[in-house]
Amino acid sequence: MKRAWLNHAIDVLLLATGLTLAISLLLVWIVLPKGYNPSWLLRIAIHKWSGLALVVESLLHVALHWKWGVTMTRQTFLRSRWLVPRT
Repeated sequence: MKRAWLNHAIDVLLLATGLTLAISLLLVWIVLPKGYNPSWLLRIAIHKWSGLALVVESLLHVALHWKWGVTMTRQTFLRSRWLVPRT
């Protein structure tokens, strides 16, 4: 599997899961009435599991981009005025 395809697939999954989480948030706490019924429990379950999926996907995303993040952070600090001596 190519790395670019894997990164794109994870980004699409993050987007889809984030939208699911946002929509379920609106449905659970703002739009639909509260109360004990099967549909309320289903909405809570969807929100809970999509939140958990988003956390797992985010950790995978960070793990795949860790080397890039370290490299960019290092380059940023090396180019800053405080760490580079003036000539």
